[in-house]
Amino acid sequence: MAKTDPYAALRFKEFNIFLLLRFALVFGWSMQFVVIEWQVYSLTNDELSLAIIGLCEFLPAFFLAPFAGHIVDRKEKRNLFTVCIALFSLISFGLFWLTSEAVEAFWSTNSIL
Repeated sequence: MAKTDPYAALRFKEFNIFLLLRFALVFGWSMQFVVIEWQVYSLTNDELSLAIIGLCEFLPAFFLAPFAGHIVDRKEKRNLFTVCIALFSLISFGLFWLTSEAVEAFWSTNSIL
């Protein structure tokens, strides 16, 4: 029986680029989740708010996983990966914009309801 090389995939340049991008994205997403939880807790001082954020992170992944598997099997993965990164970046920019000082100052002005 021939001995297989466990590091054979690392000899492909494209796979190494994929691994680097995947690590950077997961690291960035993790940092973003921590920042969101930190900011919500600093605003509310309520542990239940953190639990609700955790639930909002888990439920879509749980319920959309079967459909996502079907979509991934039918579409080209490279384009789908690019679309997902672009949409997540747009959402991240939106969160950044909503928490900027200009928007915060606009929403925190006194108004009559």
